Amino acid sequence: MNCRDVREMAASFRSEELMTETNREILRHLDACPACRTEIDGRRRLRGALRGAFNRAPELQPDAEFQRRLRGRLRHVSIGAVRSRPVSPRWLALAASVLLAIGVAVVFLKSRAVVPEDALARDAAGDHRNCALKYRLVRMPVPLQEAAERFDRSYRLLLNAPPDEISTPHGVARVVERHSCAFGPRRFGHVIIHYQGRVVSLLMTAHEGKAGDGERDASPRVIGRPTDGLSVTSVDGPRHAILLVSDLEDDELARLSAAVSAPLARQLRAQGAAERHPPGGASPDLMALLSGIR
Repeated sequence: MNCRDVREMAASFRSEELMTETNREILRHLDACPACRTEIDGRRRLRGALRGAFNRAPELQPDAEFQRRLRGRLRHVSIGAVRSRPVSPRWLALAASVLLAIGVAVVFLKSRAVVPEDALARDAAGDHRNCALKYRLVRMPVPLQEAAERFDRSYRLLLNAPPDEISTPHGVARVVERHSCAFGPRRFGHVIIHYQGRVVSLLMTAHEGKAGDGERDASPRVIGRPTDGLSVTSVDGPRHAILLVSDLEDDELARLSAAVSAPLARQLRAQGAAERHPPGGASPDLMALLSGIR
């Protein structure tokens, strides 16, 4: 697979629409091609920046009156279409087929909804294995401050959070390294922790599947399937996932995640609220949001 192939399939790759073997070929190409890695990372950041900026810009949202009028108009048109002519058995059969197709599509989409989290768990386990355990990296780690300026400003939180020592009911967790690294096309903020004689990776990454409304309970949950004895827990922050990866038992990893990841998710929510409602009530400009994320 060459660079042109990868860039033509970039959108489908990011949307998890390709076959497994095609994904593997793209990942092998990305491991060996810095230019394509930069291209894919750039597209991901731009897509996330545009989506986040749009969601945070009140002037771009449809107002309630427009939505009410649109619903009323659609209802009026649909009722008029039904009354304009008698309903034939053939039309009813067609409508039933459409409803059946919609039902199948809903089931299919629900079944696909877990795929992005499975992929996220695989990427997190791969980064933990290659970076924290084997130090077998294709790209060198980047200091967090530099990564915050180049990739994701939320990485600045990881400069001091979690603290160097975290007391838990089952022992002290100690931070031994902080940086940013990447696995395949995904960029992480990475904090390496020693806990109960094990190596644990805390990973923060942009996660487009999360709405980030700030109201969800920051409760840890196991995602994906164990890979090479590694389990992954996730806590949702606004537009980010905060992951812990280790060979600890699932319940122990979840307890550690409650002590380490959940407070970080709350900090992300507080930061997001401050950005949406700055002092004085001024609404940030869309272009300012975009330039700040670059």
